[in-house]
Amino acid sequence: MLDFFRQRGLSNVIYGAVIVATILAFVITFRPNATSKTASLTEACAARVRGRCIDPKDFASAYRILMPSRSASVSRKMNIKRVALDGLVERELLDDEAKRLGILATDAEVTDQLYSGYVRVSVPAADPAAAQSILYEMYQSYAREGIVSQEAAQAHFNARDTAIPVDFRDPKTKMFDLKVYERRVRNLSNRSTTEFREEQARELLAAKMRDIVRDPVRVSEAEAWQEYQRRYSTATVVWVPVKEAWAARWAVDSTPADVDAWVKDHQADFDKALDERKKDDLPKAGHLRHVLVKLPYGATDDERSLALAKLSWAAARIRAGSSFAEVAREVSDDTTSALRGGDVGDKTDGFVAPFKAAADALRPGEITAGAVETQFGYHLIERDDPAKAADIEGQVKRDVARDLFVRARATDAAQSIARKISQRMQEGQSAEDATAEATRSLVPRDTKPGRLRVLPAAASADAGATHVSVDAGAAGEGRAARDKAAGAAERRFDASTDSDRPQAETSSAFNGGGDPFPGLSPEGTTGVTGFAFSAKEGDVMADPVRTADGFAVVRLKQHKVATREEFEKDRETFEQELLRAKRDEALSLYVKRLREQAKGEVKIDEAYVQEARVDGGAGPSSEDEDEY
Repeated sequence: MLDFFRQRGLSNVIYGAVIVATILAFVITFRPNATSKTASLTEACAARVRGRCIDPKDFASAYRILMPSRSASVSRKMNIKRVALDGLVERELLDDEAKRLGILATDAEVTDQLYSGYVRVSVPAADPAAAQSILYEMYQSYAREGIVSQEAAQAHFNARDTAIPVDFRDPKTKMFDLKVYERRVRNLSNRSTTEFREEQARELLAAKMRDIVRDPVRVSEAEAWQEYQRRYSTATVVWVPVKEAWAARWAVDSTPADVDAWVKDHQADFDKALDERKKDDLPKAGHLRHVLVKLPYGATDDERSLALAKLSWAAARIRAGSSFAEVAREVSDDTTSALRGGDVGDKTDGFVAPFKAAADALRPGEITAGAVETQFGYHLIERDDPAKAADIEGQVKRDVARDLFVRARATDAAQSIARKISQRMQEGQSAEDATAEATRSLVPRDTKPGRLRVLPAAASADAGATHVSVDAGAAGEGRAARDKAAGAAERRFDASTDSDRPQAETSSAFNGGGDPFPGLSPEGTTGVTGFAFSAKEGDVMADPVRTADGFAVVRLKQHKVATREEFEKDRETFEQELLRAKRDEALSLYVKRLREQAKGEVKIDEAYVQEARVDGGAGPSSEDEDEY
């Protein structure tokens, strides 16, 4: 052969090149997986699945099909770009599984699907609830665009069907029309009919695989009846929460000796907490602090009086030697500044007029002579004085020690009170009477609480004072007028009026899978639910249940049991709904397993799934621009 090429010269070289090219073409064309797209190192890919490239154009096509109106705001809200690419990855993995099992989508099947007017797109099945939301929005979008009727959209959504009915017929002849088909394909996907058909073949194969996973799932009558009972048998409970914050405030005795002993045993914890608190609590030149007690919109006289009583209680604590910062941390309803010891900075330009006027009038170390009323509620305001840093550091040290001590004792105190309430309720008392009796000893006997005067708005500029003024009951024309504005009735802030106090509440009706009331852990929810569906009406749980912020005493108020007659009336619809849910769950578990097995072979280019950000200066029309 070599002699032949030497003898023929240039012509032999040409013939040799042709032969080599033919051999290479044959090998490339008929190699295994020859029809699969394999990414080169320089090829742009939205993702790679086992070495195959998901072309950005295929990704853009899937995105357009999922959201034909392509609203940028909806796309951001539902993360449609991520959905589109995850759907394509899932499709590739399902196609691999189908081929492994010997399942194919023939040309005839693809033709029949398109001729019948159906277009498919992959919606990730790993999260059934999210998939349902995406399908709903997709079909609503198609209905708004006039691509499908509202009735067809609802029917296909109910069936969880990703075969979108698209009319490829001529409006006059009502027959399939190639020009209509080409135009619809271009509008839907921005692809040629050849490219579109290739993608639809892959979608059909993935759909077959989904059906293989979903179709064998069945629901028995016994299973449906059991689930119906669980879902439609309901219970209502009365619960009395005993919060640790309330117990710490009113039910823990804290003598200096007890506090000192606790600090000695927990010195490291105390030192760490003190160092953290001092960063915010020690005075800074020019800085303002406040305690806010909020008023609800349209507050009644009684609500105003209670709010003023709470602020008066805070002021009395400051007058008795507590640091302003630590009182603000515990009492203030402005949660953001409370975390900083009530610190709101040294600028007042952004504050409402009454607050600004009162704050600007304060000299270093001064506190407003009374409550400053704004649209938010009642404020007590202080201006920091760095010259008093040493004294304030001592106050903070005492306050932090006491705070840590009462918190450490609050859990036991709350549990003890909850058990007292529980015992009285088990003896037959109402929740209200049991609570009142168990907490009566925590309410002081005196009836003349100190009370802050409310500073009139016109006098805010003269509101500065060197100390907190608490009027303990002296009458006067000016005070009488201000009291009338604030709610004239004298109220005390104590264990019986604190908004965190134990109060009987009634839950909404809940089923076996519901949440009886807020604050329960998963274990607590299981315990309360089990009690509610096994006890008799009026029974009380043997022990208070732990909540996120304390303990709760629980009594069963009502238990409604679903009947067989109700089940038979709703049986067909209920079984269909249950079957869809079980099939969705089966498919979800299947595709999660596929993704887990292939996690090292799936590479996603995150640049393709980043949703466009809203430009703060852009006009509203930018929300709905086509992103492709």
